[in-house]
Amino acid sequence: MRKFGEICTYIVALTILFSLLAIKDPLLHASAKQGTYTISTNTTPINQKMKNYMTYSSETKNYYTIRSYLEKMERDGGGTLILKKGTYLITNTLFVPSNVTIQLNDGVILEKSMDTGNELIASKSMFQLVAPSIAKNGDMMDGYSGSKNVTITSNGKATIDLKENEKVNGIITGHNNNLTISNIQFKNANDGYFIQLVATQNTKIQNNSFTNETSLSKPSISIETADFSYGTYKVNWSMYDETPNSQVLIEKNKFDGVFEAISSNNFTVDTYQSKVKILNNSIKNTESNAIVMKNWKQPTVENNKIESVSSDYGIYVKGTYKPIIQHNQFKDMNYAVLLAAQTGSNEPFNENTVTLGVKKALASNEGKDLQEYFMHIENKAAEPVEKIEFTDMNDLGKEEYKVTPESVTLNKEYLLRASYTPQTKQYYALRSYMEQLEKQGGGKIIFTKGVYTISNVLYVPSNVTLEFEDGTEIFKGDDTGTPSMDPSSSIFQLIRPSFSKKERVVSGYGGEKNISFIGKGKVIFNLNYKLSSFAIIMGHNKNVLISNIQFRNMNAGHFIEMDASEDVTITNSQFVDSKPSDRYIKEAINIDTPDKTTLGWSSKWSNFDCTANNRVNIINNKFVNLDRAIGTHKYSGGHLHTNVVIRGNTIDTTRNDAIRVMNWKTPTIEKNDIRNVAVNDPIKRGILSSGAINPKIRNNTFTNVGRAIQFIAWKNSGPGEQYDEIKDVLTDEEKELLKTNQLYNTTETFIRISSVYAVYSKPEKIMIKQF
Repeated sequence: MRKFGEICTYIVALTILFSLLAIKDPLLHASAKQGTYTISTNTTPINQKMKNYMTYSSETKNYYTIRSYLEKMERDGGGTLILKKGTYLITNTLFVPSNVTIQLNDGVILEKSMDTGNELIASKSMFQLVAPSIAKNGDMMDGYSGSKNVTITSNGKATIDLKENEKVNGIITGHNNNLTISNIQFKNANDGYFIQLVATQNTKIQNNSFTNETSLSKPSISIETADFSYGTYKVNWSMYDETPNSQVLIEKNKFDGVFEAISSNNFTVDTYQSKVKILNNSIKNTESNAIVMKNWKQPTVENNKIESVSSDYGIYVKGTYKPIIQHNQFKDMNYAVLLAAQTGSNEPFNENTVTLGVKKALASNEGKDLQEYFMHIENKAAEPVEKIEFTDMNDLGKEEYKVTPESVTLNKEYLLRASYTPQTKQYYALRSYMEQLEKQGGGKIIFTKGVYTISNVLYVPSNVTLEFEDGTEIFKGDDTGTPSMDPSSSIFQLIRPSFSKKERVVSGYGGEKNISFIGKGKVIFNLNYKLSSFAIIMGHNKNVLISNIQFRNMNAGHFIEMDASEDVTITNSQFVDSKPSDRYIKEAINIDTPDKTTLGWSSKWSNFDCTANNRVNIINNKFVNLDRAIGTHKYSGGHLHTNVVIRGNTIDTTRNDAIRVMNWKTPTIEKNDIRNVAVNDPIKRGILSSGAINPKIRNNTFTNVGRAIQFIAWKNSGPGEQYDEIKDVLTDEEKELLKTNQLYNTTETFIRISSVYAVYSKPEKIMIKQF
């Protein structure tokens, strides 16, 4: 019985398998027959019977040839038709079935001809995207059940030329799914559509050009519902079931000298063209509005350039649900955008759905040579027009910007944010300038005299100079005036704004470069004693200059946090006053590595690769009343800060060692005046060094210091403790240089060198004369 049951099971399984194969066989057979065909202007129909048609002539040869291949591809389930260079006269409509690619080679011209050379009446369209058999037999399409997977494209410069024939259309779609039209030059329409897009799903129209259109009503691309009542969509194979378009991408096309570029001038009540995306197109010299949308749902119109519109508006919107119109440029027209209210009694009621997000998107646009710089929103015909301000491009693209404490933001979208308050106004204004400098590749901002209260981080991109006039104060704000945004702990971070929220996007010295902070006269960066705050955070930067800035009022952070940076100069600046930190180890200038394990760096845009600093010059600065002036308090094993030069500085009154060297290679510390170090503490040092390789410490003066200089072996404790201990390496010549330092009222008259970790007894001593 068991064997009989198993045999029955096998029989049933085989029956199912053969049934599936029987179902799939026609599809497999059709797929196997799909071919690729290449034709020229001299090719004759693959269906030889067509050559005997009374309507076959030299004028209709190209039409019949292409038609014959499309009909064969319908029978075969699809295929590819490649047209070689040349001019093809298309007298009548070519019907395109599913799974077909029509590739026009470089130099192909499809020319709409109205001369058949016989009694055949030329058609008013070049292509209709429906299977030939359906068009012939009078079958009807509905929904998205028509031809699918259709591509009309070019691999070079190819043209569809309507030859200014009146009311002739280029491509008529209907009930299609997965359509691509790309890289074609459409030209010379005369009161007809280049593309009439009706009832399609998943459509891409990309990298085409549309030029020289003569019309009083027809756009280059019409987006319509399959609605008979319009009177504009006339084919005999549509059910006119009011199917709209869905998921349409119109991208990177050029429109020049057309009536309208993209438009829905008609609409069906309660039926929406959904998810239309119009991106990165160039539209200029339109007779009417460049884009018209009626009854669209959640469209996106972004990064388009719209120029020289003869009508009042670049974009006209009506009856549309949450349109996102953002980051476009509008030039040379009266008004950029109108979201229109219901008007007139002859049109069904439809109104726009406008949210705060819609308004913010509108504010992100830019304009030039307009009558006014506001987006218009009509709520009801009797109500005043709401106006959303956007950016005047005349304010952009400058090599030099001058700001005042009263300057307004370049990015008008910020005006609509809940976090835009009197406390954040200056932050948003300056943020918009930094973002503009990133877009244009750099420039200069001149801060005029006054107080700028900065609540949140300003991210500084490459090739930027920030120049501060005499009497300027940059004040760390600690109140945003809103619960929707907390204040930051830093004022400036040297990373481009577009990278600031990304993770692990910079490494080595590959971040921002060529950045300068330059004070002219008395310029103050005031940290306002905000806990754990920073004036400037730099990381992965190259070529940074900080000159003539007074940094004041630190509380357990750093005035300057410097990680993974190369060719940095800090000169003629002052670092004055900090509150004592818990262990007196918070440096005015912290020289560190981006190392997650040491917890000394937290900016997420770094990849935390432990890159050390290289070629750092700290020259002719003044440090007063701090924990420490300059130093490192954690190290990354094997990553040494190289060529740090500390020269000509005055360091007065520190609570701990004035300079803390840790894991530095070939540093030079010379001609500095170090005084009043941890007064009354005889064991604190002017310079404390661990892991310095071949340091040159010479010609410094130490006054009222316990120990002038001390070298000790060291090891991280806690975070970073996995790294091996480090010790100093000094040649005899470098030890001799130590004797050039001068001591005044120091507890010890020698320099200590301890080469064993945690062993401080019996150090090597370098004797120095005390004055």
